[in-house]
Amino acid sequence: MNWRFLKFERYDPFFKTGLNDALSESVRETGIPVVFLAGWSKKTVNVGRSQSIEERVSLGKCEDDDITVVRRQGGGGTTFLTPEGEITWGLVAPDEYFPDDVNQIYREKCGLIADAVEKLGIDARHEPVNDVVTENGKISGSTIRRKDGVTYFGGTLLYKSNPKEMFRYIKPGDDKKKGKHIENFKERVSSVSKESEASFEESQEALRSKLLEGKNWEISELTEGEIGRARSLGNKYRGREWLYRE
Repeated sequence: MNWRFLKFERYDPFFKTGLNDALSESVRETGIPVVFLAGWSKKTVNVGRSQSIEERVSLGKCEDDDITVVRRQGGGGTTFLTPEGEITWGLVAPDEYFPDDVNQIYREKCGLIADAVEKLGIDARHEPVNDVVTENGKISGSTIRRKDGVTYFGGTLLYKSNPKEMFRYIKPGDDKKKGKHIENFKERVSSVSKESEASFEESQEALRSKLLEGKNWEISELTEGEIGRARSLGNKYRGREWLYRE
C-alpha cells in the first residue's frame, strides 16, 4: 500500500499537538501509513506530559512576549520551538510496518535521520537510545508511541537555536543558573546551521528523501476529517485541565 506523504507545513501549536493523535486515528481506521514533515507557526514552549508548567516555564515572560505554551502527549523535557528553528517529522503506520523491538526501531529510523544529516555535509550517527549526534552534540531526538495497533515514530531536527532566548522562557530563572544552563546547552546541543551552510529547505528535502527511501508513496493532503479532528483535539489540549495536569 502506498504511503501518504504530507509536505512540510507550519501549524498552530495546539493544532499540531492534536494532529499527532488525529493522524494515528486515521491510520488505525484506514490502514494507510503516513510520513509527514511539519513545523511551528509561532514560538512555542513545549512541556512533557508529566512536567509541571509552573516549575519549568516562566509563564509571565511567555505572556509578555506572546509565546504559546503547549503540553504534548509524550514524555521528555521542556523544549523551545521556533518557526525557523526546527523541522519535525513523523512516520505513522500499523504496527506490522515496524519491528517488534522498540530499540530496533530506534536503530533503524534514527539511522535514517543520521543519513539525512550526512546528506547536508555533517558527520552524524545514532546514539542510543533515541538521539542523533555529531561531534558537536545532539542534533536530533525522537520518540515512539504505540497504541491500538498503530506505531508513531516522530522527532525533531534542530536547524538553529538561540539558547539565550530559550532560557528566557524555560526555568531556572535566576541569572547564575541561567548562565550555567546556557553554557551547558551550547556544549551538549548542535544544529544544522552551526555545522553546515544547508538551507532550511534543503534540510527538509534531505529528511524527505531518507524517510521515503524504498517506499511507494504519493503526495497527499490532510482530509477534512483529519483537520476537524485535529482542531477538536487542539481545543482539548488548549484547555487548562490538560495544560496544568501533572
